[in-house]
Amino acid sequence: MSVELERAFEVYFEEIERCIHMKCYWALVHILVVLPDVCAALETENWETPDRGYIDWCNLYFSSKMSGQDRYSMRCVLLHQGRTVMGHRLIKSVSLVWPADTGDIPHEVTYDFGEGRTNIPVDVTRMAEDTKQAVRRWFADLQKPENASRMSNVQRHLPWLARKGRKAISGATGITITIPTVSSTGGYGK
Repeated sequence: MSVELERAFEVYFEEIERCIHMKCYWALVHILVVLPDVCAALETENWETPDRGYIDWCNLYFSSKMSGQDRYSMRCVLLHQGRTVMGHRLIKSVSLVWPADTGDIPHEVTYDFGEGRTNIPVDVTRMAEDTKQAVRRWFADLQKPENASRMSNVQRHLPWLARKGRKAISGATGITITIPTVSSTGGYGK
């Protein structure tokens, strides 16, 4: 099943590498904050992630200084409001740091500016590596016998996860071409 999970998440892992290679760091961060949602939802009965599911998933699979609650807050303000100020958590804001030529990028070090104003810089390429490792730890954890019910849910939902595939499109001239797609209906098993 681990090979099947790797294949199912291939579109995410390849897109992460493409974003890094093309220096599309803003897009990269959006993928990274969504992945815990995808994983946590797959293992539920109804394929939906309650807020607590995201938080618990992050606390279990990430080995970093940011808590699941802080990651969830970052996800919410980033995806839904386009900002990095979280306001109501211990970490009040994040600074998403692009790779520098010097290689000296602070990562997940909390800076306290007094009066409850804290900031944590997040090196987006290290965040990418951390996220891939967390997902792969989740893959391994699902294999354990005590996680059979979670694995059962993942197996039931996995065929519908969007993935790479190919689709035949017929044109007005009667010529059919095959194009690459990412779809929940056209990529399974291809």
